Amino acid sequence: MIHYSSQLANALGKDNDVAIIIPSYTDLKYFDTNINIKLIRAPPSVILSLLYFFNIFAFMKLYAFIKSYNPDIIHFLNEHPYNNIIHCMIKCKTVLTCHDPVAHTGERNKLVMSFFNLNEFYQLKRVDKIIVHGKTLFKDLTQKNIDQEKIVVIPHGDYSFFEKFAESDIEEDNTILFFGRIKPYKGIKYLIEAEKIISKAAKDYKVIIAGEGDITPYNKDIANNHKFIIINRYIDDTEVALLFKKSVMVVLPYIEASQSGIIPIAYAFKKPVVVTDVGSISEVVADNKTGFIVPPKDSHALAAAILKLLNNHELRINMGENAYKKMKEEMSWDKIAIETLKVYKEEKNDKKIP
Repeated sequence: MIHYSSQLANALGKDNDVAIIIPSYTDLKYFDTNINIKLIRAPPSVILSLLYFFNIFAFMKLYAFIKSYNPDIIHFLNEHPYNNIIHCMIKCKTVLTCHDPVAHTGERNKLVMSFFNLNEFYQLKRVDKIIVHGKTLFKDLTQKNIDQEKIVVIPHGDYSFFEKFAESDIEEDNTILFFGRIKPYKGIKYLIEAEKIISKAAKDYKVIIAGEGDITPYNKDIANNHKFIIINRYIDDTEVALLFKKSVMVVLPYIEASQSGIIPIAYAFKKPVVVTDVGSISEVVADNKTGFIVPPKDSHALAAAILKLLNNHELRINMGENAYKKMKEEMSWDKIAIETLKVYKEEKNDKKIP
Protein backbone atom coordinates (compact mmCIF):
# COMPACT_ATOMS: atom_id res chain seq x y z
CA MET A 1 0.00 0.00 0.00
CA ILE A 2 2.93 2.37 0.66
CA HIS A 3 3.90 2.29 -3.02
CA TYR A 4 0.37 3.23 -4.04
CA SER A 5 -0.17 5.94 -1.42
CA SER A 6 3.23 7.59 -1.96
CA GLN A 7 2.92 7.79 -5.73
CA LEU A 8 -0.61 9.20 -5.55
CA ALA A 9 0.40 11.74 -2.89
CA ASN A 10 3.45 12.82 -4.90
CA ALA A 11 1.41 13.31 -8.06
CA LEU A 12 -1.32 15.26 -6.24
CA GLY A 13 1.32 17.29 -4.41
CA LYS A 14 2.77 18.80 -7.58
CA ASP A 15 0.01 21.45 -7.68
CA ASN A 16 -1.79 20.99 -4.37
CA ASP A 17 -1.15 21.08 -0.63
CA VAL A 18 -1.15 17.43 0.46
CA ALA A 19 -0.85 15.90 3.92
CA ILE A 20 -0.76 12.17 4.58
CA ILE A 21 -1.22 10.22 7.81
CA ILE A 22 0.77 6.97 7.83
CA PRO A 23 2.10 4.45 10.38
CA SER A 24 5.35 5.31 12.14
CA TYR A 25 7.16 2.27 10.68
CA THR A 26 6.70 3.57 7.09
CA ASP A 27 9.79 4.10 4.94
CA LEU A 28 9.60 7.79 3.99
CA LYS A 29 11.99 7.51 1.02
CA TYR A 30 9.02 7.11 -1.34
CA PHE A 31 7.57 10.56 -0.58
CA ASP A 32 8.53 13.87 -2.14
CA THR A 33 9.83 16.44 0.34
CA ASN A 34 6.84 18.76 -0.13
CA ILE A 35 4.37 16.20 1.26
CA ASN A 36 3.25 17.01 4.81
CA ILE A 37 3.64 13.72 6.70
CA LYS A 38 2.08 12.81 10.04
CA LEU A 39 3.33 9.56 11.59
CA ILE A 40 1.07 7.67 13.98
CA ARG A 41 1.72 4.62 16.10
CA ALA A 42 -0.06 1.61 14.63
CA PRO A 43 0.94 -2.04 14.27
CA PRO A 44 1.35 -3.48 10.74
CA SER A 45 -1.59 -5.80 11.46
CA VAL A 46 -4.99 -4.16 11.06
CA ILE A 47 -6.38 -6.55 13.68
CA LEU A 48 -3.76 -5.55 16.27
CA SER A 49 -4.30 -1.89 15.47
CA LEU A 50 -7.88 -2.26 16.72
CA LEU A 51 -6.42 -2.18 20.24
CA TYR A 52 -5.64 1.49 19.62
CA PHE A 53 -9.38 2.16 19.62
CA PHE A 54 -8.97 2.37 23.38
CA ASN A 55 -6.12 4.89 23.21
CA ILE A 56 -7.99 8.17 23.54
CA PHE A 57 -4.77 10.21 23.66
CA ALA A 58 -3.64 8.87 20.27
CA PHE A 59 -6.92 9.85 18.69
CA MET A 60 -6.86 13.30 20.28
CA LYS A 61 -3.44 13.88 18.63
CA LEU A 62 -4.86 12.64 15.34
CA TYR A 63 -7.86 14.95 15.71
CA ALA A 64 -5.60 17.93 16.47
CA PHE A 65 -3.48 17.31 13.39
CA ILE A 66 -6.42 16.99 11.01
CA LYS A 67 -8.21 19.97 12.54
CA SER A 68 -5.11 22.18 12.27
CA TYR A 69 -4.65 21.17 8.65
CA ASN A 70 -8.30 22.03 7.88
CA PRO A 71 -8.58 19.81 4.77
CA ASP A 72 -11.07 20.32 1.95
CA ILE A 73 -11.17 16.56 1.39
CA ILE A 74 -10.16 13.52 3.40
CA HIS A 75 -9.21 10.61 1.16
CA PHE A 76 -9.14 7.17 2.80
CA LEU A 77 -6.90 4.82 0.81
CA ASN A 78 -8.41 1.67 2.31
CA GLU A 79 -11.19 0.64 4.69
CA HIS A 80 -9.13 0.79 7.89
CA PRO A 81 -11.30 0.80 11.03
CA TYR A 82 -9.64 4.08 12.10
CA ASN A 83 -11.63 5.77 9.35
CA ASN A 84 -14.79 5.40 11.41
CA ILE A 85 -13.28 7.42 14.26
CA ILE A 86 -12.12 10.13 11.86
CA HIS A 87 -15.62 10.30 10.39
CA CYS A 88 -17.01 11.00 13.84
CA MET A 89 -14.34 13.55 14.76
CA ILE A 90 -14.12 15.66 11.57
CA LYS A 91 -16.96 17.05 9.48
CA CYS A 92 -15.47 17.02 6.01
CA LYS A 93 -16.13 15.60 2.56
CA THR A 94 -14.64 12.11 2.23
CA VAL A 95 -13.43 9.86 -0.57
CA LEU A 96 -12.58 6.18 -0.19
CA THR A 97 -10.46 4.02 -2.50
CA CYS A 98 -11.89 0.50 -2.39
CA HIS A 99 -9.22 -1.85 -3.72
CA ASP A 100 -11.06 -5.11 -3.07
CA PRO A 101 -14.86 -4.85 -3.12
CA VAL A 102 -15.06 -8.64 -2.73
CA ALA A 103 -12.96 -10.34 -0.06
CA HIS A 104 -10.48 -12.93 -1.29
CA THR A 105 -10.93 -16.60 -0.43
CA GLY A 106 -8.97 -17.71 2.63
CA GLU A 107 -7.92 -14.22 3.71
CA ARG A 108 -9.37 -14.29 7.25
CA ASN A 109 -11.49 -16.49 9.51
CA LYS A 110 -15.26 -16.10 9.50
CA LEU A 111 -15.50 -14.11 12.76
CA VAL A 112 -12.89 -11.58 11.65
CA MET A 113 -14.42 -11.40 8.18
CA SER A 114 -17.83 -10.61 9.71
CA PHE A 115 -16.32 -7.62 11.48
CA PHE A 116 -14.47 -6.38 8.39
CA ASN A 117 -17.53 -6.82 6.17
CA LEU A 118 -19.59 -4.74 8.60
CA ASN A 119 -16.82 -2.14 8.83
CA GLU A 120 -16.52 -1.95 5.04
CA PHE A 121 -20.28 -1.67 4.50
CA TYR A 122 -20.55 1.16 7.03
CA GLN A 123 -17.73 3.10 5.35
CA LEU A 124 -19.01 2.52 1.82
CA LYS A 125 -22.39 3.92 2.84
CA ARG A 126 -20.99 6.90 4.73
CA VAL A 127 -18.31 8.32 2.40
CA ASP A 128 -19.23 10.80 -0.34
CA LYS A 129 -17.32 9.16 -3.20
CA ILE A 130 -15.74 5.77 -3.81
CA ILE A 131 -12.87 5.13 -6.22
CA VAL A 132 -12.35 1.66 -7.70
CA HIS A 133 -9.74 0.46 -10.18
CA GLY A 134 -11.93 -1.21 -12.78
CA LYS A 135 -15.37 -1.56 -14.34
CA THR A 136 -15.82 -5.05 -12.89
CA LEU A 137 -15.16 -3.67 -9.42
CA PHE A 138 -17.76 -0.97 -10.10
CA LYS A 139 -20.31 -3.74 -10.72
CA ASP A 140 -19.21 -5.56 -7.57
CA LEU A 141 -20.03 -2.49 -5.48
CA THR A 142 -23.41 -1.87 -7.12
CA GLN A 143 -24.31 -5.48 -6.21
CA LYS A 144 -23.75 -4.46 -2.58
CA ASN A 145 -26.48 -1.82 -3.02
CA ILE A 146 -24.02 1.05 -3.19
CA ASP A 147 -25.36 4.01 -5.16
CA GLN A 148 -23.58 3.93 -8.52
CA GLU A 149 -23.51 7.74 -8.57
CA LYS A 150 -21.01 7.56 -5.71
CA ILE A 151 -18.61 5.27 -7.58
CA VAL A 152 -15.83 6.46 -9.89
CA VAL A 153 -13.50 4.23 -11.92
CA ILE A 154 -9.87 5.38 -11.94
CA PRO A 155 -7.14 2.90 -12.98
CA HIS A 156 -4.26 1.77 -10.80
CA GLY A 157 -1.14 3.84 -11.38
CA ASP A 158 2.21 2.84 -12.84
CA TYR A 159 5.16 1.65 -10.78
CA SER A 160 7.93 2.87 -13.04
CA PHE A 161 9.76 4.22 -9.97
CA PHE A 162 11.01 0.65 -9.43
CA GLU A 163 13.31 1.19 -12.40
CA LYS A 164 15.63 3.29 -10.26
CA PHE A 165 16.37 0.25 -8.09
CA ALA A 166 17.48 -1.87 -11.06
CA GLU A 167 21.14 -2.53 -11.74
CA SER A 168 22.10 -1.89 -15.35
CA ASP A 169 24.13 -5.06 -15.85
CA ILE A 170 21.32 -7.55 -15.08
CA GLU A 171 20.59 -9.79 -18.06
CA GLU A 172 17.42 -11.74 -18.79
CA ASP A 173 17.25 -15.45 -18.03
CA ASN A 174 14.60 -17.74 -19.42
CA THR A 175 12.70 -17.13 -16.21
CA ILE A 176 8.94 -17.23 -15.60
CA LEU A 177 8.09 -15.05 -12.60
CA PHE A 178 5.23 -15.34 -10.12
CA PHE A 179 5.53 -12.46 -7.66
CA GLY A 180 3.45 -11.43 -4.65
CA ARG A 181 1.86 -12.74 -1.49
CA ILE A 182 1.34 -16.48 -1.57
CA LYS A 183 -2.37 -17.02 -1.02
CA PRO A 184 -4.84 -19.73 -2.15
CA TYR A 185 -6.65 -17.36 -4.54
CA LYS A 186 -3.40 -16.63 -6.41
CA GLY A 187 -3.72 -19.97 -8.25
CA ILE A 188 -0.16 -21.24 -7.76
CA LYS A 189 -1.59 -24.75 -8.02
CA TYR A 190 -2.40 -24.12 -11.68
CA LEU A 191 1.04 -22.70 -12.42
CA ILE A 192 2.57 -25.87 -10.99
CA GLU A 193 0.26 -27.98 -13.15
CA ALA A 194 1.08 -25.81 -16.19
CA GLU A 195 4.81 -26.33 -15.62
CA LYS A 196 4.37 -30.09 -16.02
CA ILE A 197 2.91 -29.42 -19.47
CA ILE A 198 5.59 -26.86 -20.33
CA SER A 199 8.36 -29.32 -19.40
CA LYS A 200 7.28 -31.63 -22.23
CA ALA A 201 7.83 -28.90 -24.83
CA ALA A 202 10.68 -26.81 -23.40
CA LYS A 203 13.84 -27.48 -21.42
CA ASP A 204 15.73 -24.23 -20.85
CA TYR A 205 13.64 -22.28 -18.32
CA LYS A 206 13.07 -21.67 -14.61
CA VAL A 207 9.94 -20.74 -12.64
CA ILE A 208 10.46 -18.30 -9.78
CA ILE A 209 7.81 -18.09 -7.06
CA ALA A 210 8.69 -15.07 -4.95
CA GLY A 211 6.80 -13.64 -1.99
CA GLU A 212 5.69 -14.01 1.60
CA GLY A 213 3.05 -16.53 2.62
CA ASP A 214 2.42 -20.21 3.27
CA ILE A 215 4.18 -22.26 0.61
CA THR A 216 3.70 -25.60 2.41
CA PRO A 217 0.58 -26.70 0.45
CA TYR A 218 2.74 -26.80 -2.68
CA ASN A 219 5.93 -28.32 -1.25
CA LYS A 220 5.04 -31.85 -2.31
CA ASP A 221 4.74 -30.84 -5.96
CA ILE A 222 7.80 -28.59 -6.19
CA ALA A 223 10.28 -29.99 -3.64
CA ASN A 224 12.07 -32.25 -6.13
CA ASN A 225 11.47 -30.17 -9.23
CA HIS A 226 14.69 -28.32 -10.12
CA LYS A 227 12.75 -26.01 -12.46
CA PHE A 228 11.28 -24.11 -9.50
CA ILE A 229 13.13 -21.45 -7.50
CA ILE A 230 11.31 -20.50 -4.31
CA ILE A 231 11.98 -17.19 -2.54
CA ASN A 232 9.54 -17.40 0.36
CA ARG A 233 10.09 -14.17 2.30
CA TYR A 234 9.74 -10.40 2.21
CA ILE A 235 11.46 -8.96 -0.86
CA ASP A 236 12.88 -5.44 -0.79
CA ASP A 237 12.72 -2.98 -3.68
CA THR A 238 16.20 -3.72 -5.02
CA GLU A 239 15.47 -7.44 -5.24
CA VAL A 240 12.04 -6.73 -6.75
CA ALA A 241 13.79 -4.84 -9.55
CA LEU A 242 16.29 -7.66 -10.02
CA LEU A 243 13.60 -10.36 -10.25
CA PHE A 244 11.49 -8.45 -12.77
CA LYS A 245 14.45 -7.38 -14.87
CA LYS A 246 15.90 -10.89 -15.20
CA SER A 247 12.54 -12.53 -15.99
CA VAL A 248 11.14 -12.86 -19.52
CA MET A 249 7.50 -12.76 -18.42
CA VAL A 250 5.30 -12.36 -15.36
CA VAL A 251 2.45 -14.79 -14.67
CA LEU A 252 -0.68 -14.12 -12.61
CA PRO A 253 -2.62 -17.43 -12.55
CA TYR A 254 -5.24 -16.10 -10.11
CA ILE A 255 -8.52 -17.93 -9.58
CA GLU A 256 -10.10 -14.73 -8.27
CA ALA A 257 -8.94 -11.12 -7.91
CA SER A 258 -9.94 -7.48 -7.94
CA GLN A 259 -6.94 -5.76 -9.51
CA SER A 260 -3.18 -6.05 -9.07
CA GLY A 261 -0.16 -3.84 -8.58
CA ILE A 262 2.02 -6.59 -10.05
CA ILE A 263 1.02 -5.75 -13.64
CA PRO A 264 2.25 -2.14 -13.43
CA ILE A 265 5.61 -3.40 -12.12
CA ALA A 266 5.85 -5.88 -15.00
CA TYR A 267 5.04 -3.12 -17.49
CA ALA A 268 7.67 -0.85 -15.91
CA PHE A 269 10.31 -3.45 -16.82
CA LYS A 270 8.82 -4.06 -20.28
CA LYS A 271 7.70 -7.57 -19.43
CA PRO A 272 4.68 -9.22 -21.06
CA VAL A 273 2.18 -10.82 -18.72
CA VAL A 274 0.08 -13.96 -18.72
CA VAL A 275 -3.04 -13.38 -16.63
CA THR A 276 -6.38 -15.01 -15.95
CA ASP A 277 -9.67 -13.35 -16.74
CA VAL A 278 -10.75 -12.52 -13.18
CA GLY A 279 -11.85 -9.26 -11.58
CA SER A 280 -10.55 -6.20 -13.38
CA ILE A 281 -7.20 -7.81 -14.23
CA SER A 282 -8.05 -8.14 -17.93
CA GLU A 283 -8.98 -4.44 -18.12
CA VAL A 284 -5.30 -3.45 -17.91
CA VAL A 285 -4.01 -6.18 -20.23
CA ALA A 286 -4.41 -5.84 -24.00
CA ASP A 287 -4.76 -9.47 -25.11
CA ASN A 288 -2.13 -10.45 -27.69
CA LYS A 289 -0.51 -6.98 -27.33
CA THR A 290 0.79 -6.59 -23.78
CA GLY A 291 0.29 -10.22 -22.83
CA PHE A 292 -2.16 -13.08 -22.92
CA ILE A 293 -5.46 -13.48 -21.07
CA VAL A 294 -6.53 -17.06 -20.30
CA PRO A 295 -9.46 -18.58 -18.39
CA PRO A 296 -8.92 -19.19 -14.65
CA LYS A 297 -8.25 -22.73 -13.41
CA ASP A 298 -7.14 -23.82 -16.90
CA SER A 299 -3.61 -25.22 -16.67
CA HIS A 300 -3.48 -26.16 -20.36
CA ALA A 301 -4.42 -22.64 -21.54
CA LEU A 302 -1.94 -21.18 -19.05
CA ALA A 303 0.84 -23.48 -20.30
CA ALA A 304 0.05 -22.71 -23.96
CA ALA A 305 0.28 -18.95 -23.37
CA ILE A 306 3.54 -19.27 -21.43
CA LEU A 307 5.04 -21.44 -24.18
CA LYS A 308 4.11 -18.87 -26.85
CA LEU A 309 6.22 -16.30 -25.03
CA LEU A 310 8.94 -18.71 -23.95
CA ASN A 311 9.58 -19.81 -27.54
CA ASN A 312 9.38 -16.41 -29.24
CA HIS A 313 11.92 -13.77 -28.25
CA GLU A 314 10.69 -11.22 -30.77
CA LEU A 315 7.09 -11.56 -29.54
CA ARG A 316 8.25 -10.98 -25.96
CA ILE A 317 10.15 -7.84 -26.94
CA ASN A 318 7.21 -6.42 -28.91
CA MET A 319 4.73 -7.15 -26.13
CA GLY A 320 7.09 -5.67 -23.54
CA GLU A 321 7.38 -2.44 -25.53
CA ASN A 322 3.58 -2.31 -25.90
CA ALA A 323 3.22 -2.86 -22.15
CA TYR A 324 5.57 0.00 -21.30
CA LYS A 325 3.79 2.32 -23.71
CA LYS A 326 0.38 1.38 -22.27
CA MET A 327 1.67 2.06 -18.75
CA LYS A 328 3.00 5.51 -19.67
CA GLU A 329 -0.08 6.55 -21.65
CA GLU A 330 -2.91 5.10 -19.57
CA MET A 331 -1.53 4.54 -16.07
CA SER A 332 0.61 7.60 -15.38
CA TRP A 333 0.19 9.09 -11.91
CA ASP A 334 -0.14 12.57 -13.37
CA LYS A 335 -3.18 11.43 -15.33
CA ILE A 336 -4.58 9.64 -12.30
CA ALA A 337 -4.03 12.75 -10.16
CA ILE A 338 -6.07 14.80 -12.65
CA GLU A 339 -8.95 12.31 -12.47
CA THR A 340 -8.73 12.14 -8.68
CA LEU A 341 -8.76 15.94 -8.39
CA LYS A 342 -11.95 16.03 -10.46
CA VAL A 343 -13.56 13.84 -7.78
CA TYR A 344 -12.28 16.12 -5.00
CA LYS A 345 -13.48 19.30 -6.72
CA GLU A 346 -16.90 17.85 -7.40
CA GLU A 347 -17.32 17.04 -3.72
CA LYS A 348 -15.83 20.33 -2.55
CA ASN A 349 -18.36 22.22 -4.63
CA ASP A 350 -21.17 20.20 -3.08
CA LYS A 351 -21.55 22.07 0.20
CA LYS A 352 -23.71 19.47 1.92
CA ILE A 353 -21.72 17.92 4.75
CA PRO A 354 -23.16 14.73 6.29
